[in-house]
Amino acid sequence: MTSLRSRVRLGLLAGLLALGAGPAAADEGWQLLAGYLFRDAHEAFAANPPTDVRRHALGVAASLINHPPVTPGKIARAESMLRELVAAEANDEPAHYARYLLARIAHLHRAGGMVEVETAYRAVIAADAAHPLAQIAAGKLALVLLYQRPELTVAERLDAAAQLAPVAGREELPEAACAYYRALAGAALFYDVLDAQVYGWLQRADAIGTADVLVASGLRIQLAEIARALGRRDEALAHYRRFLGEILPTDNRYRTATERMQELEAAP
Repeated sequence: MTSLRSRVRLGLLAGLLALGAGPAAADEGWQLLAGYLFRDAHEAFAANPPTDVRRHALGVAASLINHPPVTPGKIARAESMLRELVAAEANDEPAHYARYLLARIAHLHRAGGMVEVETAYRAVIAADAAHPLAQIAAGKLALVLLYQRPELTVAERLDAAAQLAPVAGREELPEAACAYYRALAGAALFYDVLDAQVYGWLQRADAIGTADVLVASGLRIQLAEIARALGRRDEALAHYRRFLGEILPTDNRYRTATERMQELEAAP
C-alpha cells in the first residue's frame, strides 16, 4: 500500500516531471527522476544539452539532492543552483520548486536552526499560497512547530500550527490536508490535550478522507474513543458502529470496540 509520504513525494516528482516536458532526449532525466533513479537521472541531465536552461538546472539540482552518496558537496552545489533559479526569476514554476527544495535542504541536510527552517517553508507559502507546493510546505512547517520548537509552550505550538489551516488544510491535496489535521490532533494527544478542538480536527480529517484504509479505520476508532472521553455518547456510538461496519471481525480492535459500544448502549 502506498504511504502518504510516498503519494506526496510522487505528486512532487510528477510536478517536476511535468516541468521537464519537451523533446524525448530532454525528457529522459525527468522520467528517471520520477522513477527515483536519481543517479541515472543525474547522468542523463549531464549527457543531454538543455532545451530549457531553468528546467534543466532544476532537474540537475533535484537529482543531486538524492544522488547517492549524498555528500555536503552535492548539497552545496544543488543549493547554489536553486538559489540562482529563485534570484533570476521569482515567480515561474522552476522558482516555486526551487524554493521548496531549498526548504527541504535546510530541514534535512543542514545544521541550521529551526528558525531558518521555518523561514524557508514560509517563503514557499508567501510566494504563492494557492500553489500545491505551499500546501505541502505548510504541512511540513506544522510538524516543525508542533515538535521542534521547544521554546514554545504546548498551547503556542498547537496554535501556531493551527494557524496554517487555510493553506495546509486545503482540499486541493486531500491526502496532505487529512494528514495535517491528523497531525494537529496527534500532537495535542501527545501533549495530553483532549478537548473539543482536538475532536474537531479529527472530524475534519475524516470528512476530507484518505485512500489509506488503515488510516481511515484508525480515524474512525479514534473519533469514537475521543467522543466517548468527552461524554458525547450518541456520537461515540455512531463512530463505533461505523468502525465495526468497515473492519473485519479478525481485526484486533474489533472486540474492544464492540465492548465499548455495548457499555455505552447499556448506560442509562
